[in-house]
Amino acid sequence: MTDSQLRELMKGPSDVWQRALYDEYCTYVYTIVSNNLRSCGTAEDIEECVADIFIDIFRSLKSDKVYSGDLKWFISTIAKRSSIDLFRRLSLKNNRTVPIDDVTPFYGVSENELESTSERMELKGILMDCVKKLGDPDSSIIIRHYYYGRSSVEIASELNITTSSVQKRMQRARKKLKNLLLKAGVDAEW
Repeated sequence: MTDSQLRELMKGPSDVWQRALYDEYCTYVYTIVSNNLRSCGTAEDIEECVADIFIDIFRSLKSDKVYSGDLKWFISTIAKRSSIDLFRRLSLKNNRTVPIDDVTPFYGVSENELESTSERMELKGILMDCVKKLGDPDSSIIIRHYYYGRSSVEIASELNITTSSVQKRMQRARKKLKNLLLKAGVDAEW
């Protein structure tokens, strides 16, 4: 669903556009939150943060001010800020702060390491772009399996589909992803 379609829905009943916005961006917000909280938060913390984020989004979009910018950017900004705030609170609560002496300084990194890191970051960006092109639910299945280490059974219960469907979609998605990566110029050993 595009921004313009969502904006048209926003002219109608709030429960309709809120449901559409949630359906469109839930996985996106969940990914942002789980990336920020994976080292200190529980699954309940992540789910609660996602719910709080959508409440903030709905309140902001319901206000008298009309937001005319990119909705995805708006939503990601709220998600990032809220999840970082929760990360800080959880880290302080659990005494999981890292002393400054334990942090490796950036200036001590060699030029080869910087180049290698830069190449990896570029490849990750290309990979994520290709995964997004798969569309839902294939992209969600690939991310949940390879990034979060979830099993087919867990993914099936999260997406409300059968385990065999997850396995078939994952197999097809890997083939599609390989072709997309080859088209993007990434030649990897599969």
